[in-house]
Amino acid sequence: MKNILLSVIILSLVGCVFTPPTIDPTVQTKRQITYNWSQVADYFTKKEVENILGPPTDIQYSEEAEIWKYEYNIARSFGTISFRRSDNRVWFLSKPSF
Repeated sequence: MKNILLSVIILSLVGCVFTPPTIDPTVQTKRQITYNWSQVADYFTKKEVENILGPPTDIQYSEEAEIWKYEYNIARSFGTISFRRSDNRVWFLSKPSF
């Protein structure tokens, strides 16, 4: 009985050691992020950008623009998109570099 119990414990420990790591499906890869940024065009509205990139991690305001910042933990990179205040469309974007 002790041998069976010991065998079960050893097999459980070995199984834990060799279990492959789980991958979080919500975390984007560099390739996915790069593709999403390539889909953003100069004439897009805030809603269209948010549909592609999701909500920004930070928003800053100036007299002429609203600037959305997207931070990524991958390689500690970030990208920004500026929207003109006059028509709320993409004015300038700076893609993240990986």
